[in-house]
Amino acid sequence: MTLIGFLIGLAVTVVVAWLIIKKHHPQTVLILAGLLLLFISLPLSEEPLMDSEKTTGNMVLDVVDFLRDTFASTSASLGLIIMAVGGFSLIMEKVGASAMLVHLAMKPLSRIRRPYIFLGIAYIFGQCLGMIIPSASGLAMLLMVTLYPLLRSLRISRLSAAALIATTSCLDLGPASSNSNLSAEVSSMTVQKYFIDYQGPVAIVTMLVIAISHMLIQRHFDKKAGTLPEMNPPSNLEQEASGASPDTGSVKTELKTPVYYAVLPLIPLVLLIVFSEYLISSVKMNVATSMLTSMLVVLIIEMIRYRSFSRASEIMKVFFQGMGKQFVAIATLIVAGQMFAAGLTQIGFIKFIVDGAFNLHLGVVVMTVLMTLIILLTALLTGSGNAAWFAFAPLAPQVAQPLGQPAVAIALPMELSAGIGRSMSPISGVLIAVSGLAEVNPVDLAKRTIPVMAAAYITQITTSFIWLYLIH
Repeated sequence: MTLIGFLIGLAVTVVVAWLIIKKHHPQTVLILAGLLLLFISLPLSEEPLMDSEKTTGNMVLDVVDFLRDTFASTSASLGLIIMAVGGFSLIMEKVGASAMLVHLAMKPLSRIRRPYIFLGIAYIFGQCLGMIIPSASGLAMLLMVTLYPLLRSLRISRLSAAALIATTSCLDLGPASSNSNLSAEVSSMTVQKYFIDYQGPVAIVTMLVIAISHMLIQRHFDKKAGTLPEMNPPSNLEQEASGASPDTGSVKTELKTPVYYAVLPLIPLVLLIVFSEYLISSVKMNVATSMLTSMLVVLIIEMIRYRSFSRASEIMKVFFQGMGKQFVAIATLIVAGQMFAAGLTQIGFIKFIVDGAFNLHLGVVVMTVLMTLIILLTALLTGSGNAAWFAFAPLAPQVAQPLGQPAVAIALPMELSAGIGRSMSPISGVLIAVSGLAEVNPVDLAKRTIPVMAAAYITQITTSFIWLYLIH
């Protein structure tokens, strides 16, 4: 059974990867693959899919009911968190708070006049903003309007500037990230603990390496291409440095949002850190509650600012629209990934791999490298970090437990590898969007991001091992 199950699981996995690479709807592919594996496993598996308390009394209906149960449990927990984050993020975009935050964050950077030092520091600023603005493409578009002109004013080449902006969200960090929330869930801990105790320390080291890599690698490419800052005539940069994007002309507009709105996107993060085991432990707050609380604060501020109750209706409508978008794009993808993982588990695919690792005396290091490479390559080939991570995330605890390791030991490097792989892919949404605005070829842009992301991958997986060894 184990060998047969492994071969069936392997064949289905290859087909799934091929269909996703061919741009078929990933939710449909993963759910149908999961259902197929579960149906095939019915006569083969020794373990029942549903326990005696949940079974419908019919094995075939149990498979369909398992899908219903997965939808119900995910939507009520992790799905709600992700939808609330999406709703609040859309409010911040609509009221101009995100744009004001980015606008103010760029001001101290404008004082740095050494091009490649600016490049490295700008990455760290952008990555920190990514913890508050969780959309990689959304953040990149804001930075193309604010940071890109600053980079070009220092005569940094288009490809170097675009490569930096395309990688500012390469690490999916913080409580606002759907990837982080899923990683915390499979690691059986709060997202605050996951972020502060595990993800944060690893991310700090990785961010420093990425910043230095950008400084060295982009300079190397610019020198090779003859586009070093001293080689770029100022006249060619006049339009872009004044706040124009290369393909649309001037896009710099006067921000009418109050300056204090820049604080609004920070409210959920502050609430989660304050009301946690690290500060006020008597009050417990999860991500969804922090987002709902922050939404109400913004709603009140907007009503006072516009002196209109109808503004409350508009804010709530935007919040629900954001929730709906996240359900369609992310929550359903998590359910699909869970179904696919359940199918692989039930068919015996995972057990075969883990048993093989034991027989070959492969330790947690080798297994982690294998799992992260699967995530990395999937994200690279599909252009989606979410699809790669959500499909394989439920497998992390199943691989870690037999090896005597906490789930976070494998989940953390797997999660970070997804964003890194996305930032390598010339077909990812963020690289396509940035290359379009910068008027560069996405393949040429990927050539600039791949070496930096390779350094990031090696750093994050090495740092993860060292940090987990130190704290356990």
